[in-house]
This record gives sequence, C-alpha cells and structure tokens, in this order.
Amino acid sequence: MPAPSILKISRLAPAVFLLATCSREPKGPSVRYVIDGDTVVLDSGVHVRLIGIDTPEKDRPYYSEAKEFNRKLVEGKPARLDYDIEKTDRYGRTLAYLYLEDGTFVNAEMIRSGYANLYTFPPNLKHTEEFLALQREARQAGRGLWSLKTSLSSFYLSSARGHTFHRPECKFAKKIGKRNRVHLAGRDKALDRGLAPCRNCRP
Repeated sequence: MPAPSILKISRLAPAVFLLATCSREPKGPSVRYVIDGDTVVLDSGVHVRLIGIDTPEKDRPYYSEAKEFNRKLVEGKPARLDYDIEKTDRYGRTLAYLYLEDGTFVNAEMIRSGYANLYTFPPNLKHTEEFLALQREARQAGRGLWSLKTSLSSFYLSSARGHTFHRPECKFAKKIGKRNRVHLAGRDKALDRGLAPCRNCRP
C-alpha cells in the first residue's frame, strides 16, 4: 500500500491537533457536597452561596428536608456558575446562580419545590421576578415549608428599602424609623412584595 502523501498528512494534522487539545481542556466544576439548602462546595473547595434564596436554618423546620433535596439535586454533578453584580459575600463565599448540565436552574428549583423562600439582597436582583412567581406558585400549592402553619399577626413591618419583614414586637422592627417604616397588612402581602421572613422573630 502506498504511503500517504505529505499533502494528506498536512490536511489531517489540524484535526488531530484539535482532538489532542480538546482532550487536555480542563473540566468544569462539580459539586463536591452540600452544606445546607442554599450553600454548596465545589470540587475546587470553593464555597458557593446560592443567590436570591434562603433555606431554613439548622434549628428550624424543613432544614433537613431542604438540605437533603439540595444534596440529591446537585451532589457529585457537573455544574455551571452564573454571576450577578456582587461575586462574593462578607464571609468570602462565592455568590452565584447554579445550573446543572441538564439545564436545571438550582436556585429556582429550590424555590419552586418549596424548600426555599425568596431572599432579595440588592444589588443581586437579576432573577427576582422569576423567583417571586415561583414562590407564589409554591405557596399556593402548599409545598414544603409553605405547608407549615404559622401564628399570624394582624400586620408586619419593614423598612422602605429593606428585604425582610418583621413582627411588630421584633427588636429589628423597633429600630426602623417612623419615616422609613412600611406597614404590611398580612403575611401574604409581605411575601408578595418579595420580602423574606426575619430570622429573629420568624413571622
């Protein structure tokens, strides 16, 4: 059999080089493990706080369920990070929206499934309207933490530029100046404004 010509070899060379280059390209990040419902650790060791959501703390109902749901959703899977205005928080964690290879938007899925509530924190507001709609859907369906009964007050308080709402007797509510105080007639009104329940008074 005749040897391949130099011309044929030269035509094959770019393709061979491309394959070799692609095989050496670094893989994207994977989720090594979850800390809780809204924080994960990548295989690089980077701690990622999911933007726009908040899940129950360790001493609260649905903490374990939210953590386990997040673990089954993301642990050991390749992921992609998308960012907003701020890329880190005061604890040095990376702030991001997390997507899986199949297109699952993890932040949104946690809210839609009822394991997280909307937690707006300016200036990272890119998906606020989407998250608010998903939260409303989860509340109406009584999913997850929205199935819990709460002791309701006749009204709640928030500051005009705040991202949380409080019971009137809450120590943080009392710090809000009268000119900056917003009265909210009912818990649903507060949630529909995109406000998150205060972690202190737990309305």
